[in-house]
Amino acid sequence: MERGRDGEEELEEEEEDEEEDGSPESALEKSPFQLTAADVYDISSVVGRDLLQLRAGPQLPAARARLQFRIVRVLEMLEALVSESSVAEEQLRRERDSLRRELEQLRAAARGSDPQPGLGPDQMVIDLTDPNRPRFTLQELRDVLQERNQLKAQLLVVQEELQCYK
Repeated sequence: MERGRDGEEELEEEEEDEEEDGSPESALEKSPFQLTAADVYDISSVVGRDLLQLRAGPQLPAARARLQFRIVRVLEMLEALVSESSVAEEQLRRERDSLRRELEQLRAAARGSDPQPGLGPDQMVIDLTDPNRPRFTLQELRDVLQERNQLKAQLLVVQEELQCYK
């Protein structure tokens, strides 16, 4: 019996020490959405400690009331978390369904029209990053070739004149 009382006194001293600096009981006062893993462990230790006190016996009514309050608080936290997660889940479902509908509409629109509107059978797509892509129009090429041919002809005339002067 004496040993049980010593254990209770140690628990009470621990409770007093913990209440002074960031006690596990403070986790029960937090919003469920601000809880960390450490807070969950603190709540677990508080409830476990109260259960141990119930076994000890002498302070049975006070320990029972304290444990009952803490269990109700834990259940309230769980209820808040579950309801918040179900609301978030429902929002995600609605968003997913909306995106699916939008995707289906886009696919239907793509199927109904040409994949590349504005391109006829006599037109082609050119990759601007391709180093071998055409850079001049056909008319520009014809003009350049004609000028080259004229220059060649003039060069031949100049070479013939040079031959005559030699």
